[in-house]
Amino acid sequence: MIKFFRKIRQNLLSEGKTGKYLKYAIGEIILVVIGILIALQINNWNEGRKEFNKSKALLEEFKRDLARDTVESNYVTGKLERRITIGAWALHKISYDTSHLDSLKLVFFSPYHQLPMTDRTFNKLQNSENPNLTGFENLQNNLTKYYTDTKYLLDAFNEEEKYNAMYHEINQVIRQKTEKDLSGFPVLPIEKESLENLISFAQSIEGRNYIKQTYVRRKGMMKYFKRVKKEAKQLIQEINTCLEVKK
Repeated sequence: MIKFFRKIRQNLLSEGKTGKYLKYAIGEIILVVIGILIALQINNWNEGRKEFNKSKALLEEFKRDLARDTVESNYVTGKLERRITIGAWALHKISYDTSHLDSLKLVFFSPYHQLPMTDRTFNKLQNSENPNLTGFENLQNNLTKYYTDTKYLLDAFNEEEKYNAMYHEINQVIRQKTEKDLSGFPVLPIEKESLENLISFAQSIEGRNYIKQTYVRRKGMMKYFKRVKKEAKQLIQEINTCLEVKK
C-alpha cells in the first residue's frame, strides 16, 4: 500500500503536475490524520472500557462494605436499645432499694456503644491512580457523601459515647464511690459499701442528671445509627440498579 502511494507521487512529479501533487499530498496527510484519530479513539474506548469494568468490580466491593455496615447497625442498635430501656426504667423510679441493684449496675456500668463504618473500598478508590467510578458519576457522589458527611457525624457520636464512658467526670465520681484502688492491682468493688453508695448516688440530683443525659444522648445515637443503616441499604439498592442497567 505504501509503495502504491509512493508510485502515484512519483508519477505526478515526473509529469510535472505540481498542483495535483500538492492536492494529493494534502489528501494523503488528511488520511493519515484520520487514521491516527481513529486509532486514538479506539484506544480511548478500550481504556474507558477497562475503567468501566474496574468500577463495576469496585461497586461489588462497596456492596459488601455497606452490607457489613447494616449488620453492625443491627447488632449495635440492639445493644443500645436495651441500655435505653433500662435508662427509661431508672428515670421512672423515684427511689431505689437493694432489689434494684442489678438494674442500676447496668445503668452506670454498661459498656459504651460505637457503630463502625467500613470504608476500606472507599479509601482504596481514593488512593488509586484514577479515583473515579467511570460510568457511575452520580452514584459516586452519593457514596462520597456517605463516606464523608455521614461518617463525620457518626465518628462524632462514637467519640462522644467513648468520652462519656471513659473520661467523663461523673464516671470518675461513680468509680470513687463504688471501687477501691488496691495499689497496682485491678480495681475491685467493696461490696456492701459500694452498693449503698450506688443507690445513694442514683437518688442524688447529680446521679439523676447523669442518667437523663445518658438517656437523651443514646436516644440521639439510636436515631442516627438507624439513619446510617437506612442510607447503607439505599446505596446497596442504588448500586444494584445501576449495575443492572449498565450490564
